[in-house]
Amino acid sequence: MKIKFFILSAIFLLISGCSSSRYMVADRLMKESDYQNALDEYIRIAQRDGILSMSQDIRALSGSMIAYYHLGKYKNSFAVSKQILAIDKYNSSAIFYAGMSLEMLNKKTLARKLYRFYTVLSRFDPYYKLIKAKFNQLVKAEIGQRAELAIQMEDKISLDQIEANTIAVLYFLNVVDDPDWNSLSKGLAEMMITDLSQVKSLKVLERIYLQKLLDEMELGTSGLADENTVPRLGRLMKANNLINGGFTIKSSNNVAITANLLDVKAGANLQSKDFNGNLNEIFDIEKQIVFSAIDQMGIQLTVEERKRIASNMIKNLTAFKAFCKGLDEYDLGNFSSALSYFQEATRLDPGFTLAWDYFDLTEALQSIEQGTFISRYFDLSKPGFLKDGTMANSISTQSRLNQLSQNLDLGYLPGNDSRNGASEIIFDERFWDDDWRTRDLLAAPPLPPLTPNN
Repeated sequence: MKIKFFILSAIFLLISGCSSSRYMVADRLMKESDYQNALDEYIRIAQRDGILSMSQDIRALSGSMIAYYHLGKYKNSFAVSKQILAIDKYNSSAIFYAGMSLEMLNKKTLARKLYRFYTVLSRFDPYYKLIKAKFNQLVKAEIGQRAELAIQMEDKISLDQIEANTIAVLYFLNVVDDPDWNSLSKGLAEMMITDLSQVKSLKVLERIYLQKLLDEMELGTSGLADENTVPRLGRLMKANNLINGGFTIKSSNNVAITANLLDVKAGANLQSKDFNGNLNEIFDIEKQIVFSAIDQMGIQLTVEERKRIASNMIKNLTAFKAFCKGLDEYDLGNFSSALSYFQEATRLDPGFTLAWDYFDLTEALQSIEQGTFISRYFDLSKPGFLKDGTMANSISTQSRLNQLSQNLDLGYLPGNDSRNGASEIIFDERFWDDDWRTRDLLAAPPLPPLTPNN
């Protein structure tokens, strides 16, 4: 029995070794950035009966897809990604490169819908952070475009267009104007937006919308002190409710925060309250402001919503200051500097979820910007996704991105009913403005794949 087991094991190892050795040359060429020769090798491996479009070899197809992309042949890369997704509907490598190719082909709306499938991938998947970062990037780019358009069309915005359940958080002003605390303005806004995003009945406007408006209007944070600017921002953002205010950090390490809740449509303050305490209690005060605003708006929280808001707690003030400085650098596009601040925040407070989310996001964006992301195609024979089709969720940026996608009317959102996976997006004829989706994915070598017209 032992001899039989040994023989079977040896045969298995021999077969596995032969199978693995097929890719060794192509993988080496890929790692050396010799994409053309790597492509030739992958195509040779992937061919089935001399026809590449019949291949079921996901590893070789993935290598071809990646090589095509790095050679600037985006239509070909996208064609192969379609072939992979037809075989493996949640293949994260194919989702990522399909989206990247679509962006290069100026089909960003479709790319955004495709990137949305990060929600059904495992957080441990090699492409999870990259795909999530690309989705975040495209959604926020659209928010910026809408901010510009809102200013151009400001005289055509009526109060009737503003939905009652919309809310935005403005930057809180540093009343004493000690430069060392200026960055708390954005940090407090981020915390409140994250907490308010846990309330399903609210549509929460993202901080990036406010930042884009301030940039377009050439207003700094100090411009929020103008009593006419606040309701104007509410109309531009189409937010019925606004939370704004100011804070004072005293030398005795005490903090005083004044928080206002404005009803834009009614043109009236719903409440104005003062909150005071030790500086280390600023996180408890932030929760008090959020819960007070929710109560004033007449919203009844579920037990789960209240629990999620309360559990999103920061414990270290120094970590929070580092996070706030990271936000400043992130908004400026200084990813390297932002990354160091977010890393410091997570080191000082390992449970700081929002800092971890921004660290992951910034690291992925920097990797994409520098082109240093790793092509992990050989690790994805068993792609990690949530088998029941449910969406991964965290208390911070995940729920905020879900709201963003819905508020921007992105259309198809993957969830329990997305049985066809990512292929349902790229094969759905509603999303095409030409007929290239009906063409063959790849022609037989040595001819290049058929490609669509621009």
